[in-house]
Amino acid sequence: MRHDLFSTRDVGSGGSLLLPHLSRLSLPEKTVQIWVLDDTCIEPACSALANTLSLDERQRARAYRQERHRNRFIARRSILRWLIGGYLSCKPESLRFSVTQFGRPVLQAPGAERLAFSVSHTDGMALLAFAWDCRVGVDVERRSDGLDIAGIGRGIFSAFEEETLDAARPDSAESLLSIWTRKEALLKALGTGLSGEPNAYTTEDDSLLGEGYWCASHNGTAISGWTCLDLVLGPQVRGALAVSLEDARVTLQLCPVSNWVNTWRDGSAALTRS
Repeated sequence: MRHDLFSTRDVGSGGSLLLPHLSRLSLPEKTVQIWVLDDTCIEPACSALANTLSLDERQRARAYRQERHRNRFIARRSILRWLIGGYLSCKPESLRFSVTQFGRPVLQAPGAERLAFSVSHTDGMALLAFAWDCRVGVDVERRSDGLDIAGIGRGIFSAFEEETLDAARPDSAESLLSIWTRKEALLKALGTGLSGEPNAYTTEDDSLLGEGYWCASHNGTAISGWTCLDLVLGPQVRGALAVSLEDARVTLQLCPVSNWVNTWRDGSAALTRS
């Protein structure tokens, strides 16, 4: 069945943080909810939710020298706690996290093994993805001028991905952003990150499902039963989602959204500034 249920829903507006009440949060089966947080969420989140952080998280926050980096960490982690608390019907401040050897946060709570989540951030934006009983990875990157594109991805991209990037030169920045976010999302979902042999995995356009969809393989063997989507989140921002659910329904939850306009086509959303 073709995946064509990509939707976007407004959950707040203006300068205040308007998250749904914990009792009203719902995550249906075979659905990935991706929360899009922009910088307008930072100050409200710090004011409203910073008290939910654990002692070690507060220590991590204090370790940031620049206030903007410190506040971004507080906002991302406190909203992560709020959302997980709602999905698991528990208090956000009661949650405890550990970190895997690859640096990925893991929830330590009874019944928490069912809830999969992934977090990614770039300058001005963060994505938080959630789903039940699966592996999920999300990545977001902002385009930066002046990158040494020829030197990026060596040892990370597969031979096919390198060929795709070479074919796009000299205007290869967009291709680089696409390949990089796809590879990061996939490796996050698999739980390895960029350790191991990332170049053994290949991501490419899904010719069967069309624009906005991609597929992956490992040493030439297709990875089946997954939903993999590109996320176009603005003229300079790209993202990707990989989830081990076939024909998953994917929703974007925008918070706040006073200056966002949504357009979508063929199952993939493209968000642009108004």
